[in-house]
Amino acid sequence: MPIYECLTASGTLSQDDRDRLARIITDIHAEETHAPADLIHVVFPELPKGHTYTAGSASAPILIRGQVRAGRSPEVRNAILRRIHDACQELLPGVHPMSILVGVFDVPAKWVMEAGRILPEPVESEERAWFEDLNRRTASNAGT
Repeated sequence: MPIYECLTASGTLSQDDRDRLARIITDIHAEETHAPADLIHVVFPELPKGHTYTAGSASAPILIRGQVRAGRSPEVRNAILRRIHDACQELLPGVHPMSILVGVFDVPAKWVMEAGRILPEPVESEERAWFEDLNRRTASNAGT
């Protein structure tokens, strides 16, 4: 379910940068939340140059907005924020740290549907039941 949107001005990131950043964000989220990587989404919308501003002046920030299921602990949220910010700095050494903004926002699980099912709360028992059902449906669809 998590959706990480990396919004930049056109030309800020190369294809290689996007590939590496998508892998890094996926790995960080999976490690911190134990979510399966195949349910972690990263997108890279670009705006034309001159369509991003900071302090009223044209700029080229890297704005990363993660939408995740509500219920994660502050420690998990802070680890995701810090690790993604630090990874951006390491991946893009020419980008000033003040140009990188990372936010993680809660979305109630009941507001999201993936794989045809409303998402479970981020509690082990509910997740286990959701994944078991998903695996059953996937297996039965593979046989048709």
